[in-house]
Amino acid sequence: MIPLIFNGGVYGHQEFEELVYDLGGFVIQKNFAQTEVTIFFIVPEEDLDRVKEKALELKAELKNAPLAGSEIAVVVPTISIYHLPHHSCDVAEYLRRKGAKTNMIGLSRGVGKRLARLTAFERDLINEHDVAVFLFGNFKECINKKIKMLKEITVPVVATGFPKITAPEGIEYVPNLGRIVGKFSKESDIELLENVAKAVERIVDKRRKLFDRFEVPPYYLKSEVENQIPEINEITSPAPITVKLNGLRIKLPYDKFGDKIKNVKILDFKLGDICEVFPSVVEGHTIVKFAGVF
Repeated sequence: MIPLIFNGGVYGHQEFEELVYDLGGFVIQKNFAQTEVTIFFIVPEEDLDRVKEKALELKAELKNAPLAGSEIAVVVPTISIYHLPHHSCDVAEYLRRKGAKTNMIGLSRGVGKRLARLTAFERDLINEHDVAVFLFGNFKECINKKIKMLKEITVPVVATGFPKITAPEGIEYVPNLGRIVGKFSKESDIELLENVAKAVERIVDKRRKLFDRFEVPPYYLKSEVENQIPEINEITSPAPITVKLNGLRIKLPYDKFGDKIKNVKILDFKLGDICEVFPSVVEGHTIVKFAGVF
């Protein structure tokens, strides 16, 4: 299977989706913007030419999506206008264009090298993601202090900052990317964003190989939940179901739909037999995670 992004007009996009399903592929996510639509999907590699031919017929653009099917937390010390690292939106958008579902998280006590810390809610929220990208600033001493608080994070971490430092084991550090005034626009800036994306891609590839042992992929779970729980179609969010590397995030409240989600039929099993289903720390969301996954 190869993950791709379709960018094109709304007209004819349903024909394209039908082709994806006919080829045995899956639509991971679909976003509309006025007359344009962006579809993140996955198809067998041997059918790539047929997909390209259809996209050409619809005058649409196809791109590789190495991060499709992953949920990435982009964490900044604060979203205050006085402290916000201005490249945070650039990093989140660049990862999104690689196919990731990115969530921006601003810490409530992330400012100041002596005071910076994670609250229990922030820690649990970040740990619900596949990978966390922490964006630090320009001062070596400050980063060396703050990076210690990442020991509470149980998911893989990519950290960025301007100086070169020796990061603790388990953290992938990308230097030369600190706070700047303004947005990234030069070619050298894009290279810095690409360095972050490559670090995230390495982690995602490694975790995908670990999870390949599961016979049912997460995007198949998504398809069955959509088919068997009609209430999901009433959610107005752009992504009612987010595909993660180890499961799903479903924007339905656990208290009301938890049992219904557990009873979704997956081949000869119920979803609750092969996955853990539990409430997210975000009110109104339900997390589905393959049983036995760390």
